[in-house]
Amino acid sequence: MRQVMAEKTDKTGPSKAERGRQMRTRLLEATIQSIAHDGISGASIERITERAGVSRGLVRHYYGNKSQLLVEAFQLLADDFRDMLGMGDAAVLSGDARSRLRRAILPMFERISGGREHQYAWFGFWALARSESEIQRMNHELYEDVTTHLGNMLAAAAVEQGRKIDAAAAGRGLAAMAEGAWVHCVIGVEGVTIAGAERLCLEYAAELVGLPSLDDPAAP
Repeated sequence: MRQVMAEKTDKTGPSKAERGRQMRTRLLEATIQSIAHDGISGASIERITERAGVSRGLVRHYYGNKSQLLVEAFQLLADDFRDMLGMGDAAVLSGDARSRLRRAILPMFERISGGREHQYAWFGFWALARSESEIQRMNHELYEDVTTHLGNMLAAAAVEQGRKIDAAAAGRGLAAMAEGAWVHCVIGVEGVTIAGAERLCLEYAAELVGLPSLDDPAAP
């Protein structure tokens, strides 16, 4: 009887826990979108809940206050960035050096093709990090993760080419170049294209580790 009742419950829709998870995700996504569109000062609880299509009381129910909502929204953005780079994904580490580095670099720019508006949320959170210590800490942690990931990828590729490079310096250098090129693409600097930004970073990495080319995946 209990099994039958459970099956009937399952068919009526998502569980209370699942509905709660969906609602929290909706609020986090609405927060990111609001910061992207309205700026950090314009991302009010009213605008966020309006975008999410929920009442203001749910922010207090799930997050307690706006500060915690912003912290968790940035955590979602940071975790998505880690996933995009394939951190912890064994598949990203497979294949030859050229393939691995292309998988480490190209996603940074491919995400722009999905819409530049969402990318503007990063600018708002970076501004917020100047006054919010928790977001500052999380942003620093993300930076360390990214530079370590890129540095290790570059150092491993260099070893395969008979070179030895400073992994930490290489990671910081590639991250700085990629982030600068990404910013130029997002804000629409004249003459800067996504393809050109990708090529710049690929050529930098190839020169650093001693590969003849990364821009052409078919190159020997």
